[in-house]
Amino acid sequence: MIRRYLVHAAACAASVLLFGCAGEETGTAERDTGHLSVNWTISNQRAANYCVAYSATGALIDIRNDKEEFVAQIRVPCNQFESSIELPVDNYHATIVLVKENGDEVGNKIDLGKFKVGSGDDIKREATFAMPPPER
Repeated sequence: MIRRYLVHAAACAASVLLFGCAGEETGTAERDTGHLSVNWTISNQRAANYCVAYSATGALIDIRNDKEEFVAQIRVPCNQFESSIELPVDNYHATIVLVKENGDEVGNKIDLGKFKVGSGDDIKREATFAMPPPER
């Protein structure tokens, strides 16, 4: 009986020596990432009633890499007026547009420009939708 336990212990020790420490996770290499943070206003206001006045329910941020390949599309409730997304290190181009509930665009699409995300970066972009103030 004791011999069986000793053989088992020896096999475990050999396994650790051959395959590394127990408890290590394999295949979980961390990717270098940064963030894109976007803030927007409507006529220089961060007021939900401006969204309602134009039937907008959200903002749609479209992100593509420098080859114009789709990376992400984020729909953010209109009353938030800000969003942040984690992106892998790469070169990107982004746009933002206000949208209705059904996805129809409201007003003009704004180009947020090209940018490079480096490890740990927080790229900031701002946009103002130039629309007349809502009638009261």
